[in-house]
Amino acid sequence: MRPIFPRLAGRLCTRLGPLGLAAGLAAGCHGEPPPVAPGEPIAAPAEVSLGTMDTECEGLITAFARYKECPNLDEDDRADIDAWSERAKEDFAAGKKANPELNAQRAIAAACHKAVASVTAANERCHAGPRPRD
Repeated sequence: MRPIFPRLAGRLCTRLGPLGLAAGLAAGCHGEPPPVAPGEPIAAPAEVSLGTMDTECEGLITAFARYKECPNLDEDDRADIDAWSERAKEDFAAGKKANPELNAQRAIAAACHKAVASVTAANERCHAGPRPRD
């Protein structure tokens, strides 16, 4: 029965016998490569200074209004932005009515701050030109 190896290893085994098998295994087992040297440490992001829940969430409503003014949006996009803005207003009103504790208010303010950054980035992309069509 012929051994099932790649051609070179098979030739070594059949022509040189056990010594060829040992040479084939030694050629395939050259050891682990040296570890990669560690890079420079990545600095932690700067602490974001958050406003109150009301100011951060009002900033989101303002960001939606600025995004809606982009000339490269079509009517469907503007309708979506209106719906997002209305939903955000309803959610903020419910949040104020619930009067959450201080930690929850900070978490809501952080979420609104993050959403403002996202909407601002979308607005910048929109002003760069019309969206490519499929």
